[in-house]
Amino acid sequence: MSRYLLYGWLVLGLLSCSSKKTVQVAPPEPPRPEWVTDRPIVPGEYIGIGVARKSNGSFDYIEQAKRNALNDLVSQIKVTVQANSVQSQLERNRVFSDEFRSFTKLSTNIEIEDFEVAATWQNTTEYWIYYRLSVADYQAQKNRRMEQAGNLALDNFGKAREATERLQLSEAMAAYLRSLEAIKNYLNEPLPTIQDGKQIYLGNELLTALNTTAGNIAIRVNTSNLKGKIGQPVAEELIITVSYPRVNGKPLRNFPLKVSFSQGAGTILGNTTTDDQGSCRLRVANIASKEQLQEILIEPDFDQMLRNQANYQLWLKAIDPQAITREKVIVTVARPLVFLRATEKNLNPEIPQSMLQAAVRRKLLSEGIQFTDKESTADYILDLKAGARQGAVNNGMYNTLVDLQISLLDTNGGERYSQTISGIRGVQLDYDKANDAAYKKAVTDLEVSVLPKIIQSIYNL
Repeated sequence: MSRYLLYGWLVLGLLSCSSKKTVQVAPPEPPRPEWVTDRPIVPGEYIGIGVARKSNGSFDYIEQAKRNALNDLVSQIKVTVQANSVQSQLERNRVFSDEFRSFTKLSTNIEIEDFEVAATWQNTTEYWIYYRLSVADYQAQKNRRMEQAGNLALDNFGKAREATERLQLSEAMAAYLRSLEAIKNYLNEPLPTIQDGKQIYLGNELLTALNTTAGNIAIRVNTSNLKGKIGQPVAEELIITVSYPRVNGKPLRNFPLKVSFSQGAGTILGNTTTDDQGSCRLRVANIASKEQLQEILIEPDFDQMLRNQANYQLWLKAIDPQAITREKVIVTVARPLVFLRATEKNLNPEIPQSMLQAAVRRKLLSEGIQFTDKESTADYILDLKAGARQGAVNNGMYNTLVDLQISLLDTNGGERYSQTISGIRGVQLDYDKANDAAYKKAVTDLEVSVLPKIIQSIYNL
């Protein structure tokens, strides 16, 4: 019996041992390299180190670490503004914007090419990468790119000068912008080069030439003052001539101009691009503002001229606005004159009535429209006819009805506006009081529904 008990205990012991789980032991973390724990400093090299956290089932951490390393590498390269550079000149002139500054920052990223991966390291939660770039290699790359950009800029510089000699100013301005666009990544560099046998600083020379060309465009107008009336065309024509240069200049053909109301409002008709004689003829077809003194501004239309050039709006900021020729024409605006021809009849012909006439004068005067006592001097004739008639008597209440007809005529007798309102009702205890009530309602209808349309017609809105 004892022998069987011994066998039982042995079996139980074996079973208990087999039920125990095997414990997995994590492998030890690889030792962190020195460049991870202590950023290296290597003379003659730019260094970029990037790290990213790992996430389950994704390998984006590798690309993220590479981006971080490249940004770190770029941050080692200092962008300095050197004397005799475009950037230094524009900053002195206080027209340099963040957009200009971004060119040189972007160029640094573009020029980073021959960097190499010096090392990588990772554990279960992190991925590290180490980039390095030779300072000498980077500078050599940059010098090659600057030389290529300078050659392209010089080529367009020559084309701009040739176009200027042919008086093709639109083509010349476009070529100057292409030159500046070619060197946009090096605005902080002086870019010394040889042109016509002498050394120049290319960026500054281009900027000066662009400003000189824009500033030498001459614009002349046949008059500095026009006279007109609101809602009507101006009789006198605007004749504009454009020449280059300002002194003893020759006519500029096919030159676009921007002609617009800089103060006030109106419609200007005509071709704003010069003809073969360097001229264009324009008319003010309508004055739409009530201001007594308005202004028309005439200037080169650089937007139309250069809109197909890259970054043209930005490069236009580099032109000194004080140097650009701008001509102004003052427009003196007279108030429109209206002759009011009115007839208002009460039920009682012995009682004069002028309630509607007073409302018309009050409303039109508040809108800057004046009245004249002479029909011959008027711009418009306002014909107003109104009459009252008796209505029925209901339950002791008397009804009076007013019929109203109003029309606006121009000086040629043409009808600009016409409106008839019949049966405007007034109810009171007798006909005379009902007459007044009906006319008061007619005044309201006139002010709300009719006179605003007449004013729009006078102002040709």
